[in-house]
Amino acid sequence: MIRTLATLGVCAALAACASAPDTTKIAAPSTNSGLGGDVAVGLVDLAAHKLPGSSADYDLRARALTLAPGGGVGNHPHAGRPGIVRVVKGTVVEGRGSAKRVLKAGDFWLETAEISHWFVNPSATEAAELWVVDIVPKKK
Repeated sequence: MIRTLATLGVCAALAACASAPDTTKIAAPSTNSGLGGDVAVGLVDLAAHKLPGSSADYDLRARALTLAPGGGVGNHPHAGRPGIVRVVKGTVVEGRGSAKRVLKAGDFWLETAEISHWFVNPSATEAAELWVVDIVPKKK
């Protein structure tokens, strides 16, 4: 039994080494190739946010968030904090005013200057995962 486990361990280690690319044989491409998905999923007009100061006063922030089963984020505005959110896993219900919509993995929403919204994970068992990119004032 121990001999079998040791053999399996050695095989797994060799397989891991064999699957790693030999970076000494890889060079920078001279042209772009094989690139897909370069389609904008959303665009937020920054002028509408009337951000004070200069671009040096802000950070472009990307976050991976987990929303526990039954968890949620209360109603909040986005004036001065534009963003784009994509559901990576699970289901999220988003509310804007009296309107509600269900978003699943692959769906996204824009957080523009006029938006005030909330969202919840309606599942009792599965966490939702979100990819959030927004512009925020630098912390001073």
